[in-house]
Amino acid sequence: MKNLALVFKTNSKSTMTITLANPRDNVTLDEVKAAVAKMIPVLVTSAGADVTDLEKATVITTSEEELA
Repeated sequence: MKNLALVFKTNSKSTMTITLANPRDNVTLDEVKAAVAKMIPVLVTSAGADVTDLEKATVITTSEEELA
């Protein structure tokens, strides 16, 4: 299973993370940055802080193994 984790900076010196399940295998940082540019103006943390910038984007891969 794969997730795309987007970590954003806020104007209150905190971060906000959004995790998206099953990103496309060949997604690029440029594509992520283009999509994030559209998201940032409408993102606000639960504490009311505005999101200002993308700090990092990572793909997290997990695997599952059934115990016998």
